[in-house]
Amino acid sequence: MRPVITLLVLLASMSMARAEPLTVDFGGQHYALNFEEQAKLPDGRPGDGIAEFTLPGETVDNWSKLFAYHAYPGMPADPLLAVQTLGKMVKENNKDANYAIIEDKETGEAIIDFLTWVPDSDIMEFDVFKYARAENGPGLVALQFAQHIKLGDLDVEGMRALRAKSVEYMASTNIDLARDYFAAKLKKWSAAEPQSPATLSDRASAER
Repeated sequence: MRPVITLLVLLASMSMARAEPLTVDFGGQHYALNFEEQAKLPDGRPGDGIAEFTLPGETVDNWSKLFAYHAYPGMPADPLLAVQTLGKMVKENNKDANYAIIEDKETGEAIIDFLTWVPDSDIMEFDVFKYARAENGPGLVALQFAQHIKLGDLDVEGMRALRAKSVEYMASTNIDLARDYFAAKLKKWSAAEPQSPATLSDRASAER
């Protein structure tokens, strides 16, 4: 029989291992899950979801770089339409902002990158999103990389280099990261939330 202290140490180490946050690597840097949330639709199904990852020592309230998974089960399963809509929203919020779109017709994925800022602020935000069909459920999933840049920290060439690298990294990052994350969430949600026969019938009709 193991000594009690040995068992306690073993149990503590197992508990710590389970408590370690989910991590992701992007652009050679290591991000850890800092915040996650998923809305609940009126019929009980999961709605839009988000999981945000930050660098060591940073939080979702104070970050220099951020990586995120998004789920949009209510959106049309059209990645290109999603990035076009996001681009229009960026311009509506900041007419001086610019964006670029890349569509991968082979995979059906679409990428948008843009640089924007809040008026009278010295902080700019550069974002890259990649959208794809959820496959494990309705709608879309997306990956996001964002970076805060203080005005004057990067010149034009520096911004071009940041954009080129970030878009390249995003293009090579597997969208299954987001698909698998939200598929696991949906599985847990379904197990924890028994659905009524009417709801199951509605879903079966929708799937047909």
